[in-house]
Amino acid sequence: MEKRRRGILKIFFGLTFRFVLILAALSLLLSYISVAIDPAKFSIPLFFGLYFIPILIINIILLLIALVWRSKSVWIPILIVTPSLLFAERFFKISGNAELLQSNAPEVITLQTYNVGRFRLSKEKLAQKDVQQMIAESIKKHNPDIVCLQEVLFKDRAKLRKMLPQYGSRAYHLFPSRWGGYGNLILSKFPIAKAEKITFGQSRNLCLYADIVIGADTIRVYNNHLESNRISLTTLIKKIRDKNASYEEVGEQIKQAHSKVRHSVILRSKQVNAVHRNVEQSPYPSIVCGDLNDTPMSYTYNKLAEGKKDTFKESGRGFGASYSTLWPLLRIDYVFLPESFEPLSHKTERIELSDHYPVITQFSIKKR
Repeated sequence: MEKRRRGILKIFFGLTFRFVLILAALSLLLSYISVAIDPAKFSIPLFFGLYFIPILIINIILLLIALVWRSKSVWIPILIVTPSLLFAERFFKISGNAELLQSNAPEVITLQTYNVGRFRLSKEKLAQKDVQQMIAESIKKHNPDIVCLQEVLFKDRAKLRKMLPQYGSRAYHLFPSRWGGYGNLILSKFPIAKAEKITFGQSRNLCLYADIVIGADTIRVYNNHLESNRISLTTLIKKIRDKNASYEEVGEQIKQAHSKVRHSVILRSKQVNAVHRNVEQSPYPSIVCGDLNDTPMSYTYNKLAEGKKDTFKESGRGFGASYSTLWPLLRIDYVFLPESFEPLSHKTERIELSDHYPVITQFSIKKR
């Protein structure tokens, strides 16, 4: 009788474990395919892409348990975890060049993209004018040829024109706000032949692009600030950690956060499609960069990386995360180069002057 009871329990736990393995595997499968599905058409997979890393970790833990238990179902986590190797370099690189080349060669071009957080989001809560000055100094240090800034905020537009005077060409679009002009800015040491913007209805997010003349070549640089998720991760984490908060309060907070994320991702997919259409119609080789507010396991990333080289994947090293909260999990700032360009280095500088870190990359227009 006891032997039979143990046999039944063994079968029960075996079936339960297999069910858990299948459920975890399906979740990871959905995170894989989420990159190809437009959230505006079908939104369920987007959350699985958003939680790709924790879902992957769960599957790896289940794989280890299955190996230890010598489960016959071990093939399930092996089969589903293996494709994650194809996505690993979107988050972490072992080899690459994380330091900038000390080269004055004319064919080496340095580009920096940086969401400056309205010059108000420094870790030390510094005054706006001080943050602005410190960010200007940090840009001078690396001396990039092209600078793409998002979320700039200037009460006086004359100050914008005076910021970093060594850049003879600049293009910007600022939305009016009660704090001043708010938007994107492109600075260039090379002449800007033309600049245009792509706006998104009532949103204050935008894409600013400029046609930049470099010797005999013209390239188009797209400086993006796409729809944010409009949630405060810091506030959410504090709420979850609050011992006095009830399960109902935490649950409601998480539910509201997911609702906001879903709404933002759907808006962002429409913005991405608008930018992608413009990129496809560009008469010049195009660089797409900026704050995409989305992870590498997203429709946003996949669409804008189409036919491009991700400079982190090509020449970065270590973690590519560019958002300071929950580092090193969140990589949301990118530079995508044309296939014909040669990426040389990629650096994410961990300075605490914004909630983002600046991303600096070097490349050559013609392969050397």
